[in-house]
Order: sequence, then structure tokens, then C-alpha cells
Amino acid sequence: MNEVFLLVTVSAFASLLMVGAIILHRLWRQHSKLKQEVEHLTLQLQGGLKDVAGLCSAAVAVDRRLAANENGVSSLLNALNRQPPEAAQPPVFEEAVQENASQGYEHAIQQIRDGANVDDLVKHCGLTRDEAMLLMRLHGKPRR
Repeated sequence: MNEVFLLVTVSAFASLLMVGAIILHRLWRQHSKLKQEVEHLTLQLQGGLKDVAGLCSAAVAVDRRLAANENGVSSLLNALNRQPPEAAQPPVFEEAVQENASQGYEHAIQQIRDGANVDDLVKHCGLTRDEAMLLMRLHGKPRR
């Protein structure tokens, strides 16, 4: 009787070990697949971040060129609109050009750091809503 009980106990234990080994093997395979997927997604994310950084630096370069062009246009307007000293007010168009030259992406980024929201950027910096949202995502405080 003891031998039968021992045989049943050993058989049950061996079965449990076999089931445990099968489960462990499946979990290990799933872990390996997930690890590969995470590595792949990490590489994709790094590539995307490099693309965004490149776009940002290109946007800043374009902004600087636009500001330089606006300054050139402004100086041309100054030369064309020179008036006698009694007319001290500059033309309205010249003021608009000078105002736009001072409000580029760098100004918008500073506004974001000072707590501005998307609507503020659209209203005060002359950005489109999409531009303002992109700048908020790139330079705004991370959400928690």
C-alpha cells in the first residue's frame, strides 16, 4: 500500500514538474519576443526623436533667415520712407514688419517656458494652431 501511494505521489509530482516546465518554457519564449519588440520600438522611437530634432533645428534656421529678410525689408522701407523730421511717425506697414521680425519661433519658445498656452501662441506670436501645438509638445513642460 505504501508503495502504491509512493508511486502515485511521485507520478503526480513528476506531472506537476512537467506542466511547470512547459509553462516556464512558454513564458520564456513570450519574454524573448516581447524583448525583441521593445528593442525594435526603441530604435523606431530614437529615429523619430532624431527626425523631430532635425525639424526643430531646421525651423529655427528658417526663422532666423526670415527675421534677417524682414530686417532687410525693414531697412529698405526706412530708406524709401524717409520723411522730414516733423513727420516723426513711421509708416504702419514698417511697424508691422518690425513687429513680425521680433516674433519668431524663439520668442514663442520663450513664451511657452513662461507658461503660455496654444491660444496665447496663436494670438501673440502669429503662429498657426498646428505650429503652436508642435512647439508646445516639444518645449512645454511634460505632463504627469
